Amino acid sequence: MTVFHLAPAGRDTAAGSEKQPWATLAGARDNLRRLRAAGTVTGAVTVLIRDGRYPLLETVRFGPEDSHTRYVAAPAATPVFDGGERLTGWQVGERNGRTEWTLDLPEVARGQRHFRSLFVNGRRAPRARFPKFTPDQQGGGNVLRIGEILEPIKSGLMDGNDRFKPRPGDVDPAWSSLPDAEFVVLHYWIEERLPKPALNPRTGWLTFARRSAFHLFESHEQPDGTRPLARYYIDNLFEALTEPGEWYLHRETGRLYYLPRPGETPANTEIHAPRLHTFVRASGVVFGETGERIDLHGTRHVRELEFAGLTFRHGDWYSPLAERHLPSHDTAEDNDLPIGGSPQAAIAVPGALRFRAARNCVVRECTFEHLGLYGLEFGAGCRHCAALDNTLSDLGAGGIRAGGSELDGLGDRRTGNLTITNNHVHHIGRIFHQGIGVLLVNAADCLVAHNHIHDTCYTGISLGWTWGYRDTVATHNRIEHNLIHHIGAGILSDMGGIYTLGIQPGTVIRGNHLHHIWSHDYGGWGVYLDEGTAHVLVEHNLVHDTKDAPFNIHYGRENVVRYNIFARGKRALVSVGRIEPGHRSANFFSNILVGPSESLYRSGYQGNIAIGALVANGNLFWFPDGPLAPSLNPETYLTGNPRKISFSAWQKAGHDRLSAIADPRITEGKKTWRLAKNSPAFHLGFVAHDWTNCGVRAAKKRP
Repeated sequence: MTVFHLAPAGRDTAAGSEKQPWATLAGARDNLRRLRAAGTVTGAVTVLIRDGRYPLLETVRFGPEDSHTRYVAAPAATPVFDGGERLTGWQVGERNGRTEWTLDLPEVARGQRHFRSLFVNGRRAPRARFPKFTPDQQGGGNVLRIGEILEPIKSGLMDGNDRFKPRPGDVDPAWSSLPDAEFVVLHYWIEERLPKPALNPRTGWLTFARRSAFHLFESHEQPDGTRPLARYYIDNLFEALTEPGEWYLHRETGRLYYLPRPGETPANTEIHAPRLHTFVRASGVVFGETGERIDLHGTRHVRELEFAGLTFRHGDWYSPLAERHLPSHDTAEDNDLPIGGSPQAAIAVPGALRFRAARNCVVRECTFEHLGLYGLEFGAGCRHCAALDNTLSDLGAGGIRAGGSELDGLGDRRTGNLTITNNHVHHIGRIFHQGIGVLLVNAADCLVAHNHIHDTCYTGISLGWTWGYRDTVATHNRIEHNLIHHIGAGILSDMGGIYTLGIQPGTVIRGNHLHHIWSHDYGGWGVYLDEGTAHVLVEHNLVHDTKDAPFNIHYGRENVVRYNIFARGKRALVSVGRIEPGHRSANFFSNILVGPSESLYRSGYQGNIAIGALVANGNLFWFPDGPLAPSLNPETYLTGNPRKISFSAWQKAGHDRLSAIADPRITEGKKTWRLAKNSPAFHLGFVAHDWTNCGVRAAKKRP
């Protein structure tokens, strides 16, 4: 294999040798193209990248001609590809009794530059914001509530609007920076960013340049019949620049303001502003996309392109148009404004490192940090690619996303056979709060295993992108041995540690450890099989300490749920949202259910949980502080069904007749729960599992 070298002090006009290294990633790419075209270099190439910082001024693009190339950190090196610029020359002053730094940026005033992120001494600095919302358990409650909406009788989910009235006193007409602010609406399972607010001082109504995708209620009707309006906070408001660590960029004057934290001085503080959103795009050529006359199935792929041991740091974000990502284009009719956000999972937000129409490409042992989008993306037409041993943190959206065309799309755009293992994904959803730790949209035959995902505002791992019982391409995926915890932070609703959508034959969710999953309103579930999930095997999972049930099915059919421990779900241990006649949602047997909880089994909004939801048997139940809680049907949708169902009535309805109530003799540990050898669960067919290997494994423990 031919080896070349890259170093910060190199020259792109050099030979690329050890003594005469190249200087930039784009320069290495261009030189290799030239050498290959001339026939000087053939076969695979490795570019060894030495220690240091490599500034990136623009996205580096790779195509099929750049295949069979490894860009790898040199031994003991930690090269950083930096999308930011260090800002210097600060002037020190005072604002409202606080120290204030200012920096004039003439290119901003001229309209030649703008950025939405600032990173100070290795941390993301919040833009001036009112109230002081932060995407975590501590600051997630610092929000306002919409005061009034137009046409509240329009309650369809997609009945969005471009205006609302704030509560009295929440928005000050005297705020001169209001037109450049963004109102971030939090409701259901999404956030929406509504830009360019305009306040009518006479009527008190606000209008925006985009409309909300969803109507402006918080979520579904409450049990007491009320329906609160959505929460929101105001981002990028100069008048809210009050707390140390905050910043504001005035687009008209080009002046940047920063309020330093205690102990920070211009001499000991590094401040970086990003210059780009996407660092790398590696794309093959697919029929119908570039204008090139190629055969329908004559895709020219990017092949065997690898990045290893590299750091990608300081990337910005933008608000992409989301219409083309709606589940159905029909829902976007009757309105001439773009919507303010993705309808789910930050689906419109791309990755900072993006592959498309790629084969056998690998991203290994890389660090993605302080970025504004998803970290890594394997898009349409990617197969046999891998994300291995990476660390992804402080990201605007989610960690790793993948997916291609659905059944109706061109086969060459389908995505699958991906390996996503041993990645550490944490502190994500900083801007797009609905970002997912690992998102598989339309993808098949993938392995997602031994990842550690935590500190998110939404779901940990998500599979599928088809609502209902239509056939999908999302089949034969394996979700195994992941450690997922502290999910949700009470920011959004309707989430899970692991989430599925649509028919997924051959998919297995096995041996994962999920805990501490907390939604804002409803739906802080552990394993969550959403609309139409079918033919999925859920086994050997340890799920505990959730706001709602550790195991939930919205509606689905012919799933198998066995050998799991579901414990301490606040509202229920098992729930089924919509019970459908004619089939069972799941066969549910040989599981251990441990309280306390408000209910044992629970129905959501349609049907009687005791009739037609589950085939349940051979399970072990235990509430250590008292008798079992009853199973429940919801107050709002009883329609003749009983509210409470005792365990004896549950058994008389044909469920759990071979099950038992007994202490399972569990010893709880930090990494795993263990059952005593004489646990009564084993007499009911329970099969033990060791969860100590969940999450990222040390290299010496891997096969």
